[in-house]
Amino acid sequence: MKSYLVLLLALSGSAFATDPGKPDAGMAMSHNVTHAAATTWGPAPPALPPGAQAAVLVGNPGQPGVFTLRLKMPAGYRVPRHWHPTDEAVTLVEGDLTLSMGAADMAHDEALSPGDFVNLPAKMHHMASSKGGAIVQIQSTGPFEINYIDPKDDPRNVAKAAGSN
Repeated sequence: MKSYLVLLLALSGSAFATDPGKPDAGMAMSHNVTHAAATTWGPAPPALPPGAQAAVLVGNPGQPGVFTLRLKMPAGYRVPRHWHPTDEAVTLVEGDLTLSMGAADMAHDEALSPGDFVNLPAKMHHMASSKGGAIVQIQSTGPFEINYIDPKDDPRNVAKAAGSN
């Protein structure tokens, strides 16, 4: 009986073995490399204050699904207090960044250094600012939405008001 169990285990193990030379059927068959020096920058989305540039690395922020983008913030740039309906993962690539997290009356500031990472849960109020400029990598799930706490801070409202004059 003992030898029968050993034989059964040996045979069943080979049924689950995979060939290391063949890709797993569930694995993606392509990859994407973006070298920092070759990053193509364009205008940031109109929902962000003017002056920043953006580069989408993976995905499409306007469509459902995961996306990764980089935001290049000039010196003195500030994104007023806002929230997103999905989690937001933020990594400071270069420069300086301060995140003020939580409601304005209870917020705490977190100064980040290059390489630092912050995960902001959905609907968490926060604001971001950079004194000397920064490149920030953001990963989230689209479609991207930003909701400003004070509607007067929303650049889309400023653009609408300017267009109605």
